Order: sequence, then structure tokens, then C-alpha cells
Amino acid sequence: MGSPSYGSIYPSTAYWLSMIGGVLVLLSGISAILEGIFLTSFLESILPGISAVVIGEGIAGVLFGVVIIYAASRLRNTPASARTWGIAIIVFAVLSIFGGGGFLLGFILALIGGILAATWHPPVMPQSGYGQPGYGAPMNPSAAASPWAPPAAPPLRPGSAQRYCSSCGSPNLAAAQFCAKCGAPMS
Repeated sequence: MGSPSYGSIYPSTAYWLSMIGGVLVLLSGISAILEGIFLTSFLESILPGISAVVIGEGIAGVLFGVVIIYAASRLRNTPASARTWGIAIIVFAVLSIFGGGGFLLGFILALIGGILAATWHPPVMPQSGYGQPGYGAPMNPSAAASPWAPPAAPPLRPGSAQRYCSSCGSPNLAAAQFCAKCGAPMS
């Protein structure tokens, strides 16, 4: 069975926060790579091997940022799987701490966006009714609300012999075997 279609409805706040957070994580990764490349001579004289660590951190930040951006775009395109993509955004937002964290703001925005996506529920859409009542179409509210009532008792002629029902107290013909109003046996 295919996934449900929500039309143009998607978790927009979660999408935008995750997308902005992913872009910031990506930019901080690129920034770390550039720092590692351009400051190699200065950093290597102070701490040997530090530029490789900074470049590795930048590469991790770029990868985590790309994954967060991809998950945010999938969040918009497939809102039925918002929980799955939200969890992926949360995981990679936490991992982005090891890749620069998107200047900390990217980490925070992606984390909030992922939480919003994982907890998003589509709004309830009204169903249009087709066919007959009982087959998916709404029933006539006045027909559904009215309880069943037995037919009204026939009017009695003045002066005719009558007796009263012991169950409901309504007047009936003297020869009646059952009450015309409630249907109880006349005794």
C-alpha cells in the first residue's frame, strides 16, 4: 500500500529549522577545512599534526551538514515518514558536534527541527462522503438523532367502550388484544 498523500501539508517549521541548521553545519565544516589548509604552516610549527585533525573535523562537518540537508528535503517531500527523517536529523545534529557543530547555532536549530519533525502529526482532514449512509457517507443528522417510535394509536370514537393499558396508560378499544401505543398485551 502506498504512503498517504498530505498534499501541500508538511512539517514546515521542522523543515526550515533543519535546513538552516544543516546549512550552518555545512558552512562550519567548510570553514574548518579552510582553516586547516591555510593555517597549516602556522599550526604545524606549534602543534604537529593539528592541521590533519582540523581538516578531518571539517570533512565530518561537511558530511553531517549534507546529510541533515538531505533529510530535511526528504522531510518536505515525504511528510508521511516525518518521524523517520526527524530521528535522522536528530542523530546527525548530535554528531555534528564532532564536526564543528554549525557554530553551535546550526546544532541547536537542526536538533529542534529534528524533534519537531519526529513529533509532527498531520492535521486531521475532513472526509468527503460518497454513496449511501453506512457506506462511508455521513448519515442525515436528523435521521440519526430520532429514536424509533411505534405508530400512534388510532383515535377513539366518543362513547365507544375503552380500557387503559396497564403498561403505558393509554386508552384503547375494549376489544383490543394489544395496546395500540406501546404494543403490550392487554390484560
